[in-house]
Amino acid sequence: MAATRSGSGSAAPLGGRVNPMYARLLEAVLSDEGDPSVPAPTRSSGPLAELMRLRHVMDKHTGRADPGWALQAVADQLAYDAALVRVARKRGVPVELDSFGVPEQGRARLEQALIDKGVNLPARTDPAVRPADSAH
Repeated sequence: MAATRSGSGSAAPLGGRVNPMYARLLEAVLSDEGDPSVPAPTRSSGPLAELMRLRHVMDKHTGRADPGWALQAVADQLAYDAALVRVARKRGVPVELDSFGVPEQGRARLEQALIDKGVNLPARTDPAVRPADSAH
């Protein structure tokens, strides 16, 4: 089955294959925001600045292969995607968390929707994933 990695139990990026676990993890991250026992992320410079900072952090993992990089990359992707969802919701962009079953496509769709709303997002540093790639 193309949707899972046999035996890995990992939510690592699957190169465009469906990964419903990632969508559930993203949903869990976002649902924790209402829990008073979970510390709120620091957003001293505003949600859009935080989104840009997290994207820069996430993009640093492109091309890495050192030990342990995958878990950190997934954590950084979840943080970025949660911030992306927050910004999209604040801008009135409809969000379907199930679209993150293929994280790269869900991310690209939301980024493109924000760009269409006039949000100035810089070009992705990862040439393999661009908002236009998911427009089919």
